[in-house]
Amino acid sequence: MRRKHVACSVMILLAGHIALAAPAGEVKFKMHTINAESKFEAAGVLDVDKDGQLDIFCGGFWYKAPRWEKVFVRELKELDEYFVDFANLPADVDGDGWTDIVNAAWHNKAIFWVRNPGKAGGPWDVHIVDELGNIETALAVDINGDKQLDYLPNCVTDAAWYEYKKDPSAKLGVKWIKHVLPKEAAGHGIGAGDVNGDGRIDIVAPRGWVEQPAKADGPWEWRQEFDFGVTSIPILVHDVEGDGDADLIYGLGHDYGLFWVEQGKGGAGKRTWTRHEIDKSWSQPHFMLMVDLDNCGKAELLTGKRYRAHNGHDPGGNDPRCIYYYQFDAAKGQWMRHTVSEKGPAAFGIQNQVIDIDGDGDLDFVAPGKSGLYLFENLLRKN
Repeated sequence: MRRKHVACSVMILLAGHIALAAPAGEVKFKMHTINAESKFEAAGVLDVDKDGQLDIFCGGFWYKAPRWEKVFVRELKELDEYFVDFANLPADVDGDGWTDIVNAAWHNKAIFWVRNPGKAGGPWDVHIVDELGNIETALAVDINGDKQLDYLPNCVTDAAWYEYKKDPSAKLGVKWIKHVLPKEAAGHGIGAGDVNGDGRIDIVAPRGWVEQPAKADGPWEWRQEFDFGVTSIPILVHDVEGDGDADLIYGLGHDYGLFWVEQGKGGAGKRTWTRHEIDKSWSQPHFMLMVDLDNCGKAELLTGKRYRAHNGHDPGGNDPRCIYYYQFDAAKGQWMRHTVSEKGPAAFGIQNQVIDIDGDGDLDFVAPGKSGLYLFENLLRKN
């Protein structure tokens, strides 16, 4: 039976700020500790060994379902509390039937993939795709509409996206293709979605957005229409109030502040962007997703604090860890905050995955970070 989501928050508008009261009726989650000692900040979910069960891949290890036994993948050196591992995105890159991992990292300045050795076992070999520059993380998005995920790294000095295709003449039978974007799209923060409603995926950056051309070989056009500062990755493209156009949602990845930006129409057909506060009570919302956690047919905003994003030097860097989801009430124009975890060990990491990991019909998520690796089981179908 589908559980009806009841929102009972009381919100008070004070001088343009939103005070969020404790809500009732939220979806409940059960936290499972996968590895409390893990410090890797990205995690993906995939069937590593093709046994029909979804496993968890995080940094130098994968964890075999259902008992989450730790299996070694590769050695990763720790560098000032970081690892060369900022994204764990599952994909069968070489088309051999075994799911690999697409990755990116700050210290090696590269986007790369880690090959699943398959039934034969052995090491997971690393294959460099491109050395673009210091990369915060990467997103998996079907940018060109060919039904295959492409890869959008968030590089602070350059901008590009990548696709791969089968090519028998290339190494391991796969060819990577780089698509250069305007350098103005570089910076801390990136996202992808149809900004102007033309049916094509555009790229959103902290200081504007890049319009995808109608022809595949055409130039991507830079539109400088706002300036958000140092943002989350991703910047989400989502029609918040349901009026038919795309709005934007972002957090200040290294400060306090979670916002949505309403798209409107100005004179001469120009777009306007009006920023609204969602929550400024906690810091470092570095990663976020729009997902339907309560099976109501509408997506909620799921995010949380990245623990020690700059090793505790950010504003609020040593505040208690927290994970929340937010539901937008279009009639009131307000967001309701629901608690997933507060003051516990779990944080939200730099790249998380939401998926129905236990196959019970609701969405669960993995939460990696410097304070451990955790699985949050959605209890919607258990009630």
